[in-house]
Amino acid sequence: MRAALAVVGLAGACSKPAPPAANADVSGTLTVDGAPAQLVACRPGHAEHVFVDVDSSKGTLRFGEGKLAWNGSPLTCSKLDRSWGGGIRRNGAAYFRGTLAFRCDRVAGELTLDCGGITPEEGAELASNGAAARSAAQPEPGPGAGSGSGSGSR
Repeated sequence: MRAALAVVGLAGACSKPAPPAANADVSGTLTVDGAPAQLVACRPGHAEHVFVDVDSSKGTLRFGEGKLAWNGSPLTCSKLDRSWGGGIRRNGAAYFRGTLAFRCDRVAGELTLDCGGITPEEGAELASNGAAARSAAQPEPGPGAGSGSGSGSR
């Protein structure tokens, strides 16, 4: 009789849905209405430009066009720091790698995303593009600001 009860109890436990598992492609923290949300997965996509959806136990955050949306509704953010790169493959699949740090209406978080199965070649291209963007963002020294070499006309 005990064995039968154990089997029934085990079968009951197996029929319960498992909680969402964390995904190695997305890490960090996400809070919704002040409560922590479990990160589940990230899904890159594209319309005209690449975007990424971050699925959590409480809903979906989308980053695209330099803005955030929660479950499809645009967010007003007091902080949105982002560093990212992505692309669209010949077969139409998208990939996205980056970080997001934000404080918005109902959500806040710091996320590290590596979505879409980025190949080593794509990763090297993203790194190269990121280095070029950082270099271009550095202000050029003004007159008397030190020595160095450069090119261009003034």
